[in-house]
Amino acid sequence: MKQNLTWQVGFCDLAEARPSEYFEATVPGAVQLDYAKKYNLPDFNRGTNYKQFKWMEDKFWVYKTEFHAQVQSGNKLFLVCRGIDYKYDIFANGEKLCSYEGMYRTQQLDLTRFAGQKVEIEIVIYPIPRSNVPINDWSSVHKDTRDEANQCCKPAVSYGWDFHPRLVPLGIWEEIYLEERPYSANLYPRVTYQLSEDLTSATVFLSSVGIANTNWKFLDPNGNIVFTGKGEQTEFVIENIQLWWCNGYGTQPLYRAVASVPGMDDVTVKVGFKKVELVKSEGSWEEGLNYPMSRNTPPITVRLNNRVIFTKGSNWVCPEIFYGKLNDARYREQLELVKGANLNFVRCWGGAVINKDSFYDICDEFGIMVWQEFPLACNNYVGTNHYISVLKTEAQAIIDRIGRHACMMLWCGGNELFNNWSCMTDQDVAIRLMNKYTLEMTPGIPFISCAPVMGMAHGPYSFNVIDGREVIQVLPESHATAYTEFGGGGFSTVETLEQIADLKDLMPMTLENEVAIEHGEHWASIQMERYFGKVETLDEIIRCGQFMQCVGQQFIFEEARRQKPYCSIVSNWCFNEPWPNTGNNSLVCYPNNIKPAYYAVARACRSVLASARYRKLVYIAGETLDFDLFLLNDSYEQLPNGRVEVSVKIGELDAVKLMDWDYSNVAIHKNVAGPTVRYTLPMVENADTLEIILSCGEYSSKYTLLYRLPQKPANAPKKMNAILDENG
Repeated sequence: MKQNLTWQVGFCDLAEARPSEYFEATVPGAVQLDYAKKYNLPDFNRGTNYKQFKWMEDKFWVYKTEFHAQVQSGNKLFLVCRGIDYKYDIFANGEKLCSYEGMYRTQQLDLTRFAGQKVEIEIVIYPIPRSNVPINDWSSVHKDTRDEANQCCKPAVSYGWDFHPRLVPLGIWEEIYLEERPYSANLYPRVTYQLSEDLTSATVFLSSVGIANTNWKFLDPNGNIVFTGKGEQTEFVIENIQLWWCNGYGTQPLYRAVASVPGMDDVTVKVGFKKVELVKSEGSWEEGLNYPMSRNTPPITVRLNNRVIFTKGSNWVCPEIFYGKLNDARYREQLELVKGANLNFVRCWGGAVINKDSFYDICDEFGIMVWQEFPLACNNYVGTNHYISVLKTEAQAIIDRIGRHACMMLWCGGNELFNNWSCMTDQDVAIRLMNKYTLEMTPGIPFISCAPVMGMAHGPYSFNVIDGREVIQVLPESHATAYTEFGGGGFSTVETLEQIADLKDLMPMTLENEVAIEHGEHWASIQMERYFGKVETLDEIIRCGQFMQCVGQQFIFEEARRQKPYCSIVSNWCFNEPWPNTGNNSLVCYPNNIKPAYYAVARACRSVLASARYRKLVYIAGETLDFDLFLLNDSYEQLPNGRVEVSVKIGELDAVKLMDWDYSNVAIHKNVAGPTVRYTLPMVENADTLEIILSCGEYSSKYTLLYRLPQKPANAPKKMNAILDENG
C-alpha cells in the first residue's frame, strides 16, 4: 500500500544547518520552481530571467515532511525514493538513514522501527557538483561551463549549452512515497526470455527476488492467460509468439507478466519479444585496408528480428529544463509526433537526463526504438576513484530501470567522447565499465562505446558549410555508415518567440541583441541574405529561415537513404528543445509547436517515395536544371511496377512535363536508381521559385527551389507563405 507525502523545502548555507524558513514543495519537481512560486520570480523562460536562479545551485536545500507511522502487525514500512537530484542525506527523527550521490538509484529505507511514532523525514540536498579535474594536460576546468560536470552523472546540458541556459536543477525529481508491505523485499518482477533460433517460440524466465510466494500470470496481447505459476523464480515456454517491430515495419504486440503477493499491490511488466543486433553495413568488409588492423568501420546497421532495418530518427533532448515536471502526457504529445513523422527511433543524447519510465512505456507502445546514451557528453570523464564509484552504481541503476523495455535498440557510452575536446578512448575505465554492466545485465542489447565512432558522421549543422558550399553539394560526396547528428537551423514559430519576449524586442535579430543570443544562436548560421537579399521584417526572417531548414533537413534525410545500404542510420539534430529558442535545429520548438521542417522530414521518411537528388538551392534562368531520380524503398512488401511522371513548374506558370520513368521488379528493401533529368530553364518574369514535381501516387514528392533571372537581385519569394503552408 502506497502513501504520498506532503513536503516543504527551504535552503541554508551548511549541511549541518537548517533553513530559517520553509515553504510548500511540489514533488516531483525542483527546488528552483518551488522558490520561484513562493517568491513570485519572473518566468525563467522569458528574456534573461533565468540568471536570477543561478545562486540557488550553491545552497543546501532541505525537504521535510511529518507523518504518524502506523504499521499493521507483521508488516514493514518503507520510504521509497525513486530519484533525488543529486547528492543527498536522508534523516528520520535525526537519524541518518542514507547518504548517496546520484539521480537514478531507487532507495528503499526501512522505517518499521519507528512504528507508532511521529516521524519527521529530512532530505538534505547538497549544492551542485562542480569538478576541478582538468579534461587534459593543457586545459583547466572552465568556470560555469559543462567542464564542471565531468565528474558526475548529472545532465551536462544543465551546465549550459548552445540551446540550453545555465540552469542546474536540484530536488526530488521522481516519485517518493511510503509503502507498507509484508516483506523486506520489494515486489519488483523481472522478466527475461530466450528466443528460439527461428524466432517462433521463447523460453520466459520470471523472477521476484526475495519473495517466494509470488503468484504469476502471463497474458498475450489479447489478454488471454497463457501461463500461471508460483514461486520466486519460474519459467515456461510460449509457442507461436508475436514479434515486436519498430514503427513502419510491423506491429507492437505487448505481452504482460502480472506478479501478485498477498498484502501488496499487483505489479505488471509489459514484454515485447524481439531480437536486435548491430551488424556490418553491406560493402564495408570490402573496403581496402592494409594489415595490421583491428577492423574497418564498426557494425552499426540494425538487424531487428533477423531483418535489416533502415533506422530513421532524431536526437531527443529533454523536453523541459526542469525534468522533474515530466509526465506521461508531456512525453506522449511529443512521441506521437515522432511516430507521425515516420521515424522509427530516437537517440537519447548523452548530455540530457535519463527519461522517466513513462517515456519508455510509450516508445514500447508506438514502436519507437531507443538509442540510449549514458550521461556522458563532450567531456573527459577522468576515471578517478570517486567518479568511477558513482558511475558504477548509477550505470547499474539506469540499466535496471530501462533495460527491460522492448524499445531498447542499443546502449551507447556517451556523446562525442573520442575527439580532441573530450580526449577519451575505448580504454578509459568509464567506457569499459559501461560495456561490462550492459553485457552482464542486458546481454541482448548491443553496446557501442560512443557516438560518433569511425565511419559515422556528426554534422554539418548549417545549410552552408565552412568552405561556403551548401549541404546539398557536400552530402552526396560523403561516405558514412550513419549520419547520427546533423542540423540546419530554422526560426521558431511566433507562438514560441512570444514566450521569449515581446516580438519588437527580438529585433533587430543581430549578435548584439542579448535576448536573441541568450535563446540560441542557431539562427546566426542561416545565411539568408545570400539567398534572399535584405530581409528586414521578423515575419520574413521567420519564413525564409524556416524554408531553408525545410530544404536542408529534407535533403539530408533523403540523401542518407540514397546511400543505402552502406549507410543505414540517419537522425537529425534535434527533435525537440527544453525551452524557447529564437532559432534552433529542432523540428519541434518549445513547448510543442511544430515547425514546417517537421513535415518536410515526415515526407522524406515515408517507407517508399520517389526522390530527386538536385545540385543546389538557387537556379538561374538559362542554366540547365539537372537531377537524379531514385525510388527509395525501405519496405519488405513487394512493390508493384509503377511510373514516375516528372514535371517542373516555374513561378505561376503551368507545370511542364519532362518525362516518364517506369520502374519494375523492385526488390524488397532495395532502392532503385533512375535516370538523370536535364532541363534548360526558360526566362520567366516575376518568378522566384521552381518546383520539381515527381508524381507517383502515394510515393509522390515535390521540391521547391529558388529561381532567379540573370542580374536580378535576390528577394524573398512571394510564394513563401504558401510554400510553408504546404509543409503543414
